[in-house]
Amino acid sequence: MSFRRFRIWATAMLVCLLSGCSLLEVKIESQTVPLTQQELNMRLMTREYAQQFFAQVEQAADVLHTRYPSRDSVNQSNVLLWKINAEEGLQSAAYQVSPMAALIDTWVFAKQMEQFYVSGAGQHVFVTQEAQTVSVHLANEVEKLAQTLLKKAVFTQSKAFVDAFVAQYPFADVSMIRTPAYRAWLKANSINAEEAVTTLGTMPEAIGDVSDRLSLVSEQTPKIMTWKAQLLALNSSASIEQVNVALNSLKVSSDAFKDFIDNNPEYMRDLAAQMAIELQPLVNDIDAKTAQRLVQLSIERQALETMVARERQEIALIIDQQRTQFTQDINQASQEVVDLAMTKLIELIKSTILYFVLFIGVIFFAPLGLGYYLGKRSAVRAVTAK
Repeated sequence: MSFRRFRIWATAMLVCLLSGCSLLEVKIESQTVPLTQQELNMRLMTREYAQQFFAQVEQAADVLHTRYPSRDSVNQSNVLLWKINAEEGLQSAAYQVSPMAALIDTWVFAKQMEQFYVSGAGQHVFVTQEAQTVSVHLANEVEKLAQTLLKKAVFTQSKAFVDAFVAQYPFADVSMIRTPAYRAWLKANSINAEEAVTTLGTMPEAIGDVSDRLSLVSEQTPKIMTWKAQLLALNSSASIEQVNVALNSLKVSSDAFKDFIDNNPEYMRDLAAQMAIELQPLVNDIDAKTAQRLVQLSIERQALETMVARERQEIALIIDQQRTQFTQDINQASQEVVDLAMTKLIELIKSTILYFVLFIGVIFFAPLGLGYYLGKRSAVRAVTAK
């Protein structure tokens, strides 16, 4: 009876050990480091602000467009240049891989635009205040955004840095050449640039980042290319107007000449000869100017075609780079998954064999040992009893 109880107890213990063994659970983990919740919020809200920036700059520029005559090439060109350069500059600032770099550079760019139109070199570019008003509003909005995303001490230090950086690197003209500020911010905060390099995040986070970039390209590139084409056409139309003025002057002279001939036929030959002499320089001038303008228009058309081709190449290059990065990340992740699965499988097989051997030992050899022990004990008792 005691042997049967021992077998039941040993079997129960073995079952508990096998059911509780953690090696039977294969856990597959990726080696990627996800972005923190703060970084995800920073990326999302910075890019939302960028969309707000684009919309408000375009709206203010459209209002400014109505303030000037359609053929006012100087002011209309400044309006188009503001839209083109402001949106291209903020795109490169807001859509960076590092969420903190995107926030700092976006903050600096908005403050630089505010300084340019409110107190800097661009305060007299436009006669009305639309550019100043929207620049102040956008600068306040990005500062509120930074205050929401950053801790109080970090925000205070960053605000002081942004103000000093904007004062040191103001916009000189409407071209709004952006000066990256993130490395200077790292240095000001005594942060090693190597330590500040962030991960791309998990695979879904990286895919979301690329999706945002492709969406930006598809939305903004057609608009910016249209504005650039309008800028080229606007600055080439002034020469066409000069040709039209010359042609109108020629028409007036021709009408007067015809009226004179109709009313004074006796002087027709003398007047025709005199008019031919006087009109010839004008005709020659018109021919020369027309030839020059045709050459200039041909050059501008070629420049526009080159610009369009370059934009298409840049878009294709971005897409190819992102596709290549996707392929590399997927291949790396797949290899890591396979390696980890094989390692865990080998460990599982080893542990299963070990427990199987222990099970065989308990089932077959433990009863023999116990029987031998009990028999020997009974023999000793029998000898003692005699």
